[in-house]
Amino acid sequence: MSADTKVLGTNEKKRLVALRLLYQAGNLVEFWGEMGDPAVEPEFARACLARWLEVLPGTDWDLRLQPVTPAPAAQTGEP
Repeated sequence: MSADTKVLGTNEKKRLVALRLLYQAGNLVEFWGEMGDPAVEPEFARACLARWLEVLPGTDWDLRLQPVTPAPAAQTGEP
């Protein structure tokens, strides 16, 4: 580690890892047609990813994930 390297605490490291994960999830949502499974609708994939990732530490968010919305009942089998 060089003298210029800032030592980060655990929470800051977690936030940075979460930020990178959110960015990659945004890429997946944006390019679902090329990267995703054609059997899954892009909006369903986006809603699932947003719901799963909303609990990550920090306040960062990728706007391509849009706000978290409940999955439609018809697709989840729940009432």
